[in-house]
Amino acid sequence: MSDGLLILRLAHVLARLGLAMTGAVGATFVSALLMRAELPWFDTVEFTVLLIALGMIGAYLGIDIPRWPQLQAGPAHRWPAIGLASATGTFLAAGAGLLSLYAFVIDETSDPAGNLLFGATWMLGVCMQIGAGLAGRRRIARVKDRN
Repeated sequence: MSDGLLILRLAHVLARLGLAMTGAVGATFVSALLMRAELPWFDTVEFTVLLIALGMIGAYLGIDIPRWPQLQAGPAHRWPAIGLASATGTFLAAGAGLLSLYAFVIDETSDPAGNLLFGATWMLGVCMQIGAGLAGRRRIARVKDRN
């Protein structure tokens, strides 16, 4: 493997790890906001760790979906849907994380239903990211298996 290719792969891995850390930060603030809902299952370390892990996985898989040249190798009609699911999931998760950060830092008092809405929006976004990331990678694997 050439030095240039090794450096590019290392840069790609570092970028994806950075995206995963971004997902973890958003998850941390969503978790902190959900703790204010005063429901017993949200006020645990295990729940916070679960959200952080989901946030990392969602950002790692859902933000950087392989596209070209694999797109040209398979049916193109499904790729826009996968890209839209990824983008929508990223928007929802990032928006819920940002609003949770705002509510937490500014110490905004919100009702538990609002906190649950932020949590549900974030979870929907992360699930869309994970689903789109797995669907995109599964398609790539199928195309590679055919060749």
